[in-house]
Amino acid sequence: MPLTPDLPFPKSPGDAIRSKDWNDLVTETQRLDNAKVNRSGDAITGPLTIAGALGLGTTSTNAKLHVVDANTPAVLRIQSTKSFGQAQLEFWSDPQGSGTEWRPGLIQSLDTNPGNFTGGLSFLTNGTGAANRTGQVEAMRLVNGNVGIGVPAPGFKIDVGDRIRLRQGASGTAGLWLYQTTPAEDRAFIGMNGDGAVGLWGNKGAGWALNMDVTNGNVGLRVGPNSTVGVIVNGANNAYGLYVYGATTYGIYTVGRSVDQKIRTYAIAGNSVNTTSTGFVDMPNMSVTVNAPIGAYFQVLVQVNGVQATGSNTIGAYFRLLLDGNQQDYTRQEFHNNGWELRGVTLSRILYLAAGSHTISAQWAVTSGTLTCCWYGDYRQIQVIEL
Repeated sequence: MPLTPDLPFPKSPGDAIRSKDWNDLVTETQRLDNAKVNRSGDAITGPLTIAGALGLGTTSTNAKLHVVDANTPAVLRIQSTKSFGQAQLEFWSDPQGSGTEWRPGLIQSLDTNPGNFTGGLSFLTNGTGAANRTGQVEAMRLVNGNVGIGVPAPGFKIDVGDRIRLRQGASGTAGLWLYQTTPAEDRAFIGMNGDGAVGLWGNKGAGWALNMDVTNGNVGLRVGPNSTVGVIVNGANNAYGLYVYGATTYGIYTVGRSVDQKIRTYAIAGNSVNTTSTGFVDMPNMSVTVNAPIGAYFQVLVQVNGVQATGSNTIGAYFRLLLDGNQQDYTRQEFHNNGWELRGVTLSRILYLAAGSHTISAQWAVTSGTLTCCWYGDYRQIQVIEL
């Protein structure tokens, strides 16, 4: 602490200089000699406060701490004396000691595998809220040349443990470029293809190789450079998620099984039934209802087995296929031996069904006598299969 001289101080001409004054001067000189910093190299044993700026290697400072080094790179070193010790650079906000003082973020060194000299850097922020003013929420870490986001031990150049969002930039697109150096400049782009579509573009093809229209739910795939074989998006036709065209051999070739959601329905019965009606009536158990989500083509088959007519030697029998009450197929059978002829009747059509509910049924009639089917327990059925 600074010396407080005895009065009178300062001395005036004629004032006596006593032995204590002299001893105090020598003691203070010795203290200052021990406490001074030697310009040629010394250690400061207590805290050091610098009111202005500190320049290291420069007399012209542009910041509170300005380090200038003739070597490259210039180095500022932070080191712990602890085994496997970490180093940390912190960033603070608001006045020191105030009630709102907080730490927005920090950079911390990592010893990810103690004893094996595998280091890393961790980038952390405080989180959010007053309770987390000095929190530590890791956003990213660098380990052994890899970048981890939400991954404590990244195994790839970029290793992400959650979702990634790419925003549209000044170029008007958002996406990811994939480059290959051999052969040079082979590349692909995965990203936006307009406001309502995303796709995969390759520099060897003519345009987008894979395109997904997220607005209409369409998917496009270009196989050949001239698009003669493949799958395309038809933006004006929202009825198709996948549209195949222009195939010279195969549009789609599948090795194995393919499962779809097309409609496959049927009605079947094996009990013997008959009619004596000379006008068309519904055949029992021969009607199905189809709910088509979109307009599509259907294969409709009516098969009636064990058909026989009795009552006279010449009998005419009629069968027809109906769609929503309208005749789509028709046949006449003639029986001449009073019950000694047993036949099978087939009606078949490919029909277009608009979106909505439809009824498919079969009717029969006889000119005279009795017309019977499933005489010996045979089956009668309707099959409806979407193509």
